[in-house]
Amino acid sequence: MNDVAIEEKQNFFKELFSGGLRLVDVFWAGFIIVGSIIGLIVSKLTTLESLIVGDSLKSLYFILISIAVWKSASRYQGKKLWSILAKISSVLTILSSIFVLGSWAMYVSSN
Repeated sequence: MNDVAIEEKQNFFKELFSGGLRLVDVFWAGFIIVGSIIGLIVSKLTTLESLIVGDSLKSLYFILISIAVWKSASRYQGKKLWSILAKISSVLTILSSIFVLGSWAMYVSSN
């Protein structure tokens, strides 16, 4: 991979996690579309081990994208309602993801 491609990827992630990308893009593309695709893939896993790994990776993804949604919502200049709803979605998703990770951790430690 050349230096330009690496720098573009770094800039994308910097923009994503600093709230520099538009809320509509981060929420609909990252949270809804990519999140749904990841969820569908994880739902097709059949072994317990693959489900634990897949569910854990999905939870980590949702925590990260929720942080990006929160940052974008904080910089959003449109209707305040969209910013508030995006932040509520972020908080609920992070709490749900932490619950999933904790549940798997308890299951693994007890077996």
